Amino acid sequence: MNPRPAPLRPLRAAAASALVATAAALLTGCGFAPVPAASAASAAAGVEDTTTASSSPSSSPSSTASGSSEPSADFSAAAILADFVDFPDLSPLLVPSPEPKALDALLDEALVLQGGTMSAAVRDGLTGELLYSEGPGRPVVPASAVKILTAAAALQVLGPDHRYTTAAVARPLAEGRTAVVLDAGGDVMMGTGENAKEANGRAGLGTLAEQAAQALKEQGATGTVVIGVDDTGYEGPGESPDWSPDIVTSGNASTVQPIATYGGRARPSRHTDRIHDPAVFAAEVFRRELTSQAQDLGLDLTVETEVVRDALEGRGTELAAVESAPLSEQMTHMLQTSDNQVAEATGRNLALAAGGEGSFEGAAQEIEDALTHLGVDTQGMELVDASGLSGSNRVSAAQLTSAMQVATTSPDLQTVITGLPAAGREGTLEERMVGTAAEDAVRAKTGTLSSVASLTGTVVTEDGRTLLFSFIANGQPGVLDNARFAVDRAAVVLAGCGCR
Repeated sequence: MNPRPAPLRPLRAAAASALVATAAALLTGCGFAPVPAASAASAAAGVEDTTTASSSPSSSPSSTASGSSEPSADFSAAAILADFVDFPDLSPLLVPSPEPKALDALLDEALVLQGGTMSAAVRDGLTGELLYSEGPGRPVVPASAVKILTAAAALQVLGPDHRYTTAAVARPLAEGRTAVVLDAGGDVMMGTGENAKEANGRAGLGTLAEQAAQALKEQGATGTVVIGVDDTGYEGPGESPDWSPDIVTSGNASTVQPIATYGGRARPSRHTDRIHDPAVFAAEVFRRELTSQAQDLGLDLTVETEVVRDALEGRGTELAAVESAPLSEQMTHMLQTSDNQVAEATGRNLALAAGGEGSFEGAAQEIEDALTHLGVDTQGMELVDASGLSGSNRVSAAQLTSAMQVATTSPDLQTVITGLPAAGREGTLEERMVGTAAEDAVRAKTGTLSSVASLTGTVVTEDGRTLLFSFIANGQPGVLDNARFAVDRAAVVLAGCGCR
């Protein structure tokens, strides 16, 4: 478990602007030649600048500030300071932020609903200033926006480079038989074949079986092999009593266990059914692969056809092991596809790493604790799962935008922002806001329950300013189209906003 650092606080706009102005005056007096801010920042990083804010003239900091193609002295000073004095590049603060009064009228109109309630918060991504709010502190049902909190907590507790290990462990049994047991390590994104390049399926059961068969050959193993799976790492029920009864039967999630293929599916597709018992399915895949590998190697082994649950309790000899993709890649997959199985397993994994209980309650508590350590005010927050499937979760729009604000200041938490789907491009937003100002400018997490529609994420305005937002419609009657259109309209307004 990584130690939890003290929360970082963003600079206030006034102080930062004063610093830039002072730097500009000093550096202009020193005779430095003007350098575009984006170019200086890219040169310092040694890479070509490809950020959304600098991708077009209308969003370029230099053209916005001066109205011409020549970079301003303030932008040059900020970039030079970043390049030569190892000081943060403050030029983004010179990009104008929307005026709250201008936002009020536009968002009030965009967020009109036919029924129910709307909670909303819009923050400046650099200063944290609340630019627009509608019941921002009111705890409401956020649906899958909870996954943003789960990702932030997991990256904080486990670290972005953390990988889960799944091992094949051999243990002698009576009468010359051998048990080969899958030791579940929390990876629910295993593949059914060879190790994959994609995060979903990175650790392949086929690769694990191949390595295990080779190890058995080197040991001269013979006789009968029984395949087992040790999935005892989690506690409590595998299905939440706070979920609606059809959550599992509808395929929104499987029984939560510490091992699964493709997020509880037989194939890597969001549109295939979930498996009722993911751990046993993984063991069956491993059994078939080990049988095939043993035959290919000419081993004198008989692999029994029935798999069993077997608690290892530290006994046995490791034959082979495979590792998952780094946690940052798994969290990107979770946010992009809104994978409930990955979210629930992640909640338990981070809870266990933090010394808590690997259960629904333990995960919820440790997520809240991690957010508190990060500086998010969790008063009034009530979590009962890690995926947002439950209508009993309560989170405010202000808390969601606060968690994203913290993520923008911590390198370890960057995936919370970069892993969100881009509007009109990918994941759960692939077919939403297509052809609008929000396309590619909005990255956000969708949320849907029977009476809830939410959208929480980031947007780069027309001027190039980054904003953080959360729009949550609760108590929606019948079809959710009206609420979805409302939250999407608001995101489009922000993307096309000068709003001054």
